Amino acid sequence: MNILAVALSVACLALASTSAHADNPKGYKTEAAAKKHCPGDEVVWGNVESRSGAYHLKGNKNYGATKDGAYACRGELEKAGWHAAKNNQ
Repeated sequence: MNILAVALSVACLALASTSAHADNPKGYKTEAAAKKHCPGDEVVWGNVESRSGAYHLKGNKNYGATKDGAYACRGELEKAGWHAAKNNQ
């Protein structure tokens, strides 16, 4: 019985660490670093540290300007469940 409880605990921890990684995509300090990481993808600005779930497109007033933001790859953010901010239009 104790072995089963330990096995279930380990499995739960493994799943939790996987989902935590998916919720916090990699952010870059510079636009150039993000472009280098994802040359075939669009670079966007997201509040990666606060995990707000919204990103800003280039040309938006918040692109490169929010306190907890970083440059990131749009595809990676969307894969992690992020979306474009409503004020991107």
